[in-house]
Parts: sequence; C-alpha cells; structure tokens
Amino acid sequence: MKILTGNQIGINLDGRWLYRDVNFEVQEHQVLALLGENGVGKTTLLKALMQEINLTEGNFEWAKKDVEIAYVPQYRSDMQAFPLNIKEYIGLSFDRGWRPWLSRTEKDWLQHIIKDTKLDQIAKRRIDQASGGERQRAFLAQALLKNPDVLILDEATANLDQSAKFELMDVVKHYRDHHNLSVIMVSHDLEIIQGYADDYLRLGPDGSEFGPCQSLKMREGEQNV
Repeated sequence: MKILTGNQIGINLDGRWLYRDVNFEVQEHQVLALLGENGVGKTTLLKALMQEINLTEGNFEWAKKDVEIAYVPQYRSDMQAFPLNIKEYIGLSFDRGWRPWLSRTEKDWLQHIIKDTKLDQIAKRRIDQASGGERQRAFLAQALLKNPDVLILDEATANLDQSAKFELMDVVKHYRDHHNLSVIMVSHDLEIIQGYADDYLRLGPDGSEFGPCQSLKMREGEQNV
C-alpha cells in the first residue's frame, strides 16, 4: 500500500527551477533512496515534505491524514549544549506539556526504543561523550520515540565508519520490520542503498528518475569515493 505519492512535483527557488515533473511513490514498510548530486535540491524536497517550504508545482498525496514524520540529520550541534546522559537526551523528544515527569507509558516506550536502538548498555553515558555511531543512534531513537509513520534520514550515515553505519541501518531495518514505518533516506553510499533501499528517486535539473533499486546505476557525482 502506498503511504505517499508525489505528483508532478516542481520547486523553483529565486527564479531557478531545481526540478519539475517529479513523480514517485513511497510504499508502506519500504525504503526510498533519494539520490542526486550535491546541490541538486534533495534537502529542499525533504523540507517541502515536512511543510517547511511550499511546492511551486504539484502536490504530495498522503494515504491518511495527520501523518507523523520524524527526521534524523547528519549531525546535531545542540547535543553539546545539554550535559545529559543518553537516556535523558532521547527523552527530550517527548512533548510533556506542563508535566516535568514521564508517565508510566512514556517510560516503558522510552525503554523499548533505547533497547531497539541498542543503547541500553550505555544509556547512562553522557551524550557528548558518546562515539559518533552512538550519538547517531541516539538521534535515531529521538525520532523513533515519536512513533512516526515516515522516517527521514538525511545522510545519517555520512560521517560514520563502516561498522557504525551498518549498525545504524540494521536498527532502522529491524524497527521498520516490526512497526508500521516507511523510510526516505538521502545517501551517496552505494552499499547502504543496495543493502537497505527498495526504490530510488534520482533528482536532477534535466528531470527525475524513479524505479526499483535492482535497476539502479550510480552516476558520477552521486557516490562518495
């Protein structure tokens, strides 16, 4: 079942078209890889998906109302501002309103996510003292705490070593397989795309290309060396 359809998407910034006539689908429980050279406008499309900017042309058609979207960036500078342990940092993702404490349901869900993201053994470690892979899994845990329908990974594995990037994506795959989650990921890593994505959407000034990853051939400028 499709959770999202992009119909004739076009984005014009400062009088310049980044792309037009972009069509794609995101299926439930599947991963869409978003490709294109640096500067082509991949993050701009993500911002439009999250309603941070408006489309110039076309529309996004969601299969249901009130879709929850969660975002995992490549890096977050704000972690240095919080002298918190990993568990406390992840818990910041809860919207508690006037309550300064977590409910029993929230505590149980927090513990479930910490275990799913393989952070239970280091939950008391300060976030600013965690390794790059551990921090990225903490960012992922914050996103999953919202129980999203769609998870966006914006080059989330870009600065990780070989072991850490596969550990992160294995966590995403495990969660996707056991929850109602679809994933959109920006990546220049062919190993990650081939190992975890189902479909791809390639953006470019001369048009777009959408299809299954089995038929994907990376172009010059799209892949990290």
